[in-house]
Amino acid sequence: MKIEIKVNEPLSVEQVATLYQETAFDKPLEDKNRLQEMINHTPLVLSAWSDENLLGFARCLTDFEYFCYLSDVLILPNYQKQGIGKMLINEMKEYLGTRTTISLRADDDALGFYEKIGFEPTDKMYRIHREG
Repeated sequence: MKIEIKVNEPLSVEQVATLYQETAFDKPLEDKNRLQEMINHTPLVLSAWSDENLLGFARCLTDFEYFCYLSDVLILPNYQKQGIGKMLINEMKEYLGTRTTISLRADDDALGFYEKIGFEPTDKMYRIHREG
């Protein structure tokens, strides 16, 4: 199967909602307007395609110069563990260049994946939890 990585390819609310639902990602999806706003205000999205089928995406919040927060990496369950997540992240790193620091918050079951592809753990991340 040939996988193509696209940068900032337009995605519909339905495509994005399907990815979140299929991967059981913890994000409220009932409010389609809110989901559309999230899509509209994400400056960097890398998506993985096989023909016309969206297999996954990486959503990045960045200034393109100093910092990038890798918010979400989602791969449809039937396509996980095939290197697609690594392809998305490698394309993101290449697109951003070497001057931009990339950070993320990982679920426990993804720690090994991120460490294997070069992320270093840090214990200095904080958050203010807000409405879901």
